[in-house]
Amino acid sequence: MSVLVIGSLIVDNTLYVEKIPKKGETLIAQSSLRSLGGKGANQAIATRLAGADVNFIGCVGDDSEGILYKNHLENHKISSSSIITSDQEPTGSAFISVDEGGENSIVVNPGANHALTPEHLDKHINLFKKSEIMLLQLEVPMETITHACHLARANDLSVLINPSPWNPAFNTEDFPCDVLILNEIEAAQISGTLNMTKSLESFRPFGLNMIIITQGSEPTLFMSGSGQIMKSRPPSVKVKDTVGAGDAFTGALAASLLEGRTVPQSIHFANTAGSISVTKAGAQGATPTKKEIESFLSNYQ
Repeated sequence: MSVLVIGSLIVDNTLYVEKIPKKGETLIAQSSLRSLGGKGANQAIATRLAGADVNFIGCVGDDSEGILYKNHLENHKISSSSIITSDQEPTGSAFISVDEGGENSIVVNPGANHALTPEHLDKHINLFKKSEIMLLQLEVPMETITHACHLARANDLSVLINPSPWNPAFNTEDFPCDVLILNEIEAAQISGTLNMTKSLESFRPFGLNMIIITQGSEPTLFMSGSGQIMKSRPPSVKVKDTVGAGDAFTGALAASLLEGRTVPQSIHFANTAGSISVTKAGAQGATPTKKEIESFLSNYQ
């Protein structure tokens, strides 16, 4: 079995700066990096590197970036046959500022990602039938995400949703899922509270199997369907770049669950993947392999 990822493909343009610029402020970058990103592709590659077979549905433009991205996926042993090419929109792009503490701000032009339709998913229904877990984010149209959730339900897939970037149209009734993966900002936006324990408890009526809230270097909180709240502290590392850390976490979590580890074991595995990723620059280029995660775990313990 495999993990099915439906989501975005974006070319990242990263500028490393002393501090994040304020409104109207012009800064000189210390260095720059052009790389491949997008939450969908980041999570697909993170899942693959963490040891799982991956199928991926997304959309790129009819341009050199789209060709580059398809080849990139193939190099990671992820088939590009289900990547749609739009002749109306360019491949998505993002412009990222990263400060000296590794924190970032991001502006995204979705481009072809917004051309991914429910009909495209129907054409690849075979991928739903041969997958066990589905990963979703919110960088493609909401109607496409809703349709993906219902196709997953019809084919008995476990659905993991990372509702990022946050969209107020998101709710767990129209987007049925089993596991919700949030960072502390997204959790506060949904629940209306900055208290993460109260935020977790606010999700109990939705009947989810698991709600997970990551908090950067602070302990990851997670609550089971029965209401039991647990925590898992990520390894302490020197932070260089936090871009893609959440995607590394999510992909490693999906791969670990597919492999049959328990939820606490999988979250510990995912925390480690996220910690390793922030020690390097970029998103996909900083994502660790299963071997790297397991080696780090053995040394850390």
